[in-house]
Amino acid sequence: MVMWWLYLIFALILMLYCVLFVIAYGIKFVLRLDVNNMSVCIKCYALDWIEVLCFKFFVCNGLFYYQINKKQLKTIGGKDKSENKTQQKRVKKKKLKTSAYLSKLWNKRPNIKIKKLNVNYGTTFEEIKDKVLFDGYTAIITNTLLAIGSEKIKLQDFELQNVSDQSKFNGVDIECVLGFSLFKIAAYAIYAMAVKKKYEIAV
Repeated sequence: MVMWWLYLIFALILMLYCVLFVIAYGIKFVLRLDVNNMSVCIKCYALDWIEVLCFKFFVCNGLFYYQINKKQLKTIGGKDKSENKTQQKRVKKKKLKTSAYLSKLWNKRPNIKIKKLNVNYGTTFEEIKDKVLFDGYTAIITNTLLAIGSEKIKLQDFELQNVSDQSKFNGVDIECVLGFSLFKIAAYAIYAMAVKKKYEIAV
């Protein structure tokens, strides 16, 4: 009986060590927004190459489809109107004090360290001057956002690049690698959900 508990404890310690090692190495998130085919793809990788999660969302023939990992495609459809009306009668309407809620979250935002952030975007312009102007505006907006968040967000490696000359891609491709800051983000998300009720008022 004692040996069984020892094996269980050893297995838990080994599992915890593996999880910490993977997070210390870095969890990579990839977001790809393709304007040409109206699709969004979000992927999560462990150890830089093991795909853990894949979420796809796209539009085809006027219908919205989504897919999680390799599971069957599903459409996003609205519920029956009569069903929605009955649910609205049962549930009391609540209004969120948005400004106060967002102000609270802004003040409580954690310090986050991003190991790597690559942003590749593609655009199509007929004239070169329009492309140059767009790149300039993109750089200004990006630098402004980085300056605003520099107090709480630390970037180890950042790259912003226009890949229009290399491919016909029209959209945004973002690659982000996070380490132990994932724990802070998870705790912050839980805090945001918990504190939200305090800023809801009955209508």
